[in-house]
Amino acid sequence: MKRSGSTPYSDKGETFFWRTGVASIKLGQETFTQLHQIDLGIDNPRISSIGSCFAQHVGKWLNAGGYSFNQSKIETNQVSSFAFGNLYTPRCLLQWFDIAETESGFDKSCAIYSDADKYYDLLRPNFNPDGFNSQADLVAARIAAATEMLETIAVTDVLIFTLGLTEAWKDCSNVFYPSCPGIISGVFDDSRYSFHNFSYEEIRTDLEKISTRLKTINPGIKIILTVSPVPLTATATGKHIMVANQHSKSILRTVAGFMCDNRTDFHYFPSYEIITVPCAGDFRFESNLRSVTPKAVNYVMRHFGSVLGAQTESTLAQDPQQKIEVISSDNDEVVCDEEMLEAASKLQDNPIEQPLSDLTLFGDSHMAKLSKSLIDMDVRHCGGMVMNGSGFSQKKFALCDTEYFVPLENAASRKLWSVIFANLSGHEHSEAPTNSTIITNLGMQTHQNISRFATWLNMTYPEGKSEVSTQEFVDYFNEDLTEQLSILLKLHNQGHNVIVVSDPPFSQYFEESKSMSNIIYSYFDAMEYIWNEFGIRFFNAATTFDKEISDPQSYISDIIYDDGNHDWIHGNEKYYSWLAEKLMPLVNQPTSIN
Repeated sequence: MKRSGSTPYSDKGETFFWRTGVASIKLGQETFTQLHQIDLGIDNPRISSIGSCFAQHVGKWLNAGGYSFNQSKIETNQVSSFAFGNLYTPRCLLQWFDIAETESGFDKSCAIYSDADKYYDLLRPNFNPDGFNSQADLVAARIAAATEMLETIAVTDVLIFTLGLTEAWKDCSNVFYPSCPGIISGVFDDSRYSFHNFSYEEIRTDLEKISTRLKTINPGIKIILTVSPVPLTATATGKHIMVANQHSKSILRTVAGFMCDNRTDFHYFPSYEIITVPCAGDFRFESNLRSVTPKAVNYVMRHFGSVLGAQTESTLAQDPQQKIEVISSDNDEVVCDEEMLEAASKLQDNPIEQPLSDLTLFGDSHMAKLSKSLIDMDVRHCGGMVMNGSGFSQKKFALCDTEYFVPLENAASRKLWSVIFANLSGHEHSEAPTNSTIITNLGMQTHQNISRFATWLNMTYPEGKSEVSTQEFVDYFNEDLTEQLSILLKLHNQGHNVIVVSDPPFSQYFEESKSMSNIIYSYFDAMEYIWNEFGIRFFNAATTFDKEISDPQSYISDIIYDDGNHDWIHGNEKYYSWLAEKLMPLVNQPTSIN
């Protein structure tokens, strides 16, 4: 058959072909062109963001870029336009409209968990984790959040709604929850709560209802839909998590596509596609292959700048003299995994001891190594390693009202923490006064956090930063380490003597890491400043070691990884013995609970 001279693809431009539209783009360095068809027609729009956890990334970027982002005045602990935290399904948002309406018929006092004369709001489990003093106070605060939502929508030009999940949990009254009761707050009861996986039709109908509600309040509001690229943490479908995640994201993406293709009030922005398109040497996910890296968020939002009328460039401009470049090491996970297996094995062989241990350790592999040195010194204690350093840095845990936090890295980490928590709880509930000291390195994890800080700094100050002060570190801690630091603050407020220990000083002795040493030491100084402000002791092991030790080479780890890099993150046994001896005088200082 003779070919005709033209096909439907003959006149298409480069963006219509995978090779030129995707494969030829250097992800992370170049931006895609003609990626969306959004035309707001508004100068300096007032923006609100809602939805899954990715919505917080959006808000942080908008704030850093100087855009008009509507921040909740009620919820000030996180970047959020509304005071009810993450909402992963459209149905949960619809419920807040019902709460705001007097005659909606929605039970405004539903979904409340009470324990020890405290009341917890299961519709926003991360809000006021200490609980309300009365049910009336909780309901009043819930209504105040709904009222603020209406007020914010009324002054919003653009609402960004990030769709996160199809999987949800509901109760017998068909009230839907943002997270499964019992995970963050409350207690799970299978006679009361049931699993629900939203269908295409349900999500589409809910989005149509949301549009109607929004237009009633603000007829000119524009809605931008995105789909969160963050995979499901877990599934209740009975399917493999990979299959369940793809099912969920596919439905959300299909609904978003239909709404934006067939209605003028919805627009689609492809954050999901930017993060999930195949990429060699992928920079977009943390080592857990779930958490989106700050660099990836910045890359997505560079594209979003074109929606807001910001100048876009084909290549992301960088001045290497002004940007801070550091390495992020995952090598130590090999060492940490060995420590984790050993800790779990010891736990299986040795059940919880009685009486209570006055000294408790928890953190990453440094605490496992410190524990071994304390054992050699015959110092009785509880705990050690709970998770890998990346587990704490990448937030593989959930804050919890009843036990401070729940490790999510693996089953072993949860078992290790349960023993530690039992010891701490025993002190807190003891009828007689007890002494309890905690040694931890939570918030350090410099092999991960320094890289995260550098990415945050380059994103926050795109023009570069010639000098980094303590204030920049404090701002970073507030944005990226709030959850980790809040755990220690709660333990301190419960009466435990908390001692935070810095990481070792060995980055300065290796070629691949010595360029990071100054910023690592500045990180320690800033962390010491923070903890001093809260009345928590910080032991700067690095500077103390430098002052006291004349032969530092004999304390260095002799581990060399497959890629030829050295283990600059840890010390050897001699180092942790030195550290244990330095800490014991601090441990023995009197303190009491009750």
